[in-house]
Amino acid sequence: MRIIILTFIITLTIGVTSKAQEHKPIISVLGMTHLHNPGADAVNMDMGNIHSSKKQAELQELIQLIAKFKPTKIAIEISPEDTLWNERYYDYYQKNTLKEKIGEDDKFLLSSEIVQICYPLAQKMNHRKLYGIDAFGNFNLDSVIVYAERNGFGEQLKEFENLMKTMQSDIENISKGSILEIIRFTNSENFDKNYNQTFYLKQLIGFGKEDDYVGTEVVSDWYLRNLKIFTNLNRIVEPDDRILVVYGAGHKDILVDFIRDRIDWEYYNINELLYSKTN
Repeated sequence: MRIIILTFIITLTIGVTSKAQEHKPIISVLGMTHLHNPGADAVNMDMGNIHSSKKQAELQELIQLIAKFKPTKIAIEISPEDTLWNERYYDYYQKNTLKEKIGEDDKFLLSSEIVQICYPLAQKMNHRKLYGIDAFGNFNLDSVIVYAERNGFGEQLKEFENLMKTMQSDIENISKGSILEIIRFTNSENFDKNYNQTFYLKQLIGFGKEDDYVGTEVVSDWYLRNLKIFTNLNRIVEPDDRILVVYGAGHKDILVDFIRDRIDWEYYNINELLYSKTN
């Protein structure tokens, strides 16, 4: 009798586990350089004229590749409450009236990845809306610089500034390539290790001593913002979803760590598509 009961429990457990696995949402992250280059990041890339026929053809090549993921939702770097970009402007885009109806203050964003990549991809996937998951956060890098100058961190500050210069130089060099080459770069393991991880977890946390955690506090603010973004992502996830998160590349490394740590989610590496062939 005990054997029968044990067999039944094992069978039931396997069945439940298999069923749960069938309904695991699949999440992927596309790390972006901002196409409209607002200068809001520590290091920025000039993409040139994104509306040129050459760049538009390159964008179509990228969209064809990431469309293979077949997302059911696209999450973007916009506030969840912003129905203007998540819904109304997307509706205008589908009706081919966005250029005429977009607000004057928003026209510079016609060059952004939201309009140039996310909207056409969403339309291709027959989506009714997009999903903003952004959250406000502080990132007071200037406080670290001032602290370093006043507290004898001259050599370390010089090393940090050299890292920034190297990052900017590398980004300027890669910006001469095609859009696909640039996006492959911002989604590479090399980018995560040599830029994201070195910038935050080696360089920034090194500024401070004893009870001063000035660098660590800036890093913690950055992690807090990304944890809020992850929380907003969690709020839109449903079973069987395939969600593509399109976000600034500086966020990707942290967001992927959070996603991988969710045992009830599955992470999909977008590089499998970025290096595939277009149909």
